[in-house]
Amino acid sequence: MQLFKRENYLKKIRGLYDAVDIIKVITGVRRCGKSSLMLTIADELVDRGVSEDNIIYIDLDKHGYRNIKSADQLDALIEEKTMDIKGTKYLFIDEVQNVDGFEEVLNGFRSEDDYSIFVTGLNSYLLSGELVTKLTGRYI
Repeated sequence: MQLFKRENYLKKIRGLYDAVDIIKVITGVRRCGKSSLMLTIADELVDRGVSEDNIIYIDLDKHGYRNIKSADQLDALIEEKTMDIKGTKYLFIDEVQNVDGFEEVLNGFRSEDDYSIFVTGLNSYLLSGELVTKLTGRYI
């Protein structure tokens, strides 16, 4: 992604980094820079003083996570990775559409008030009308 385009996207969402009541959804076609944008956000959080322990990054396309296909598996993974973390947890999930029923998991963690959630996925699913009805609450 070109630097000036990335900066424009970041300007739009910087004010939402700490928003625990909004799920931040980054969409796009394959290989357009969604993951890079999310990693940049994580880096900016660290630069602002957020502990790296409070940043949880799960790439569902990577070895070790590709077997996570159900909502229960995703829920258990997030619980395992966040159980001992105090304060706001910054949860980044890359390629979230790989998990059946991920919306329920995201809604559950969003309602706990100490998770700032960022997800990426393909336009074809994440921009569908179905997502709007399944992601209750606020998302952008």
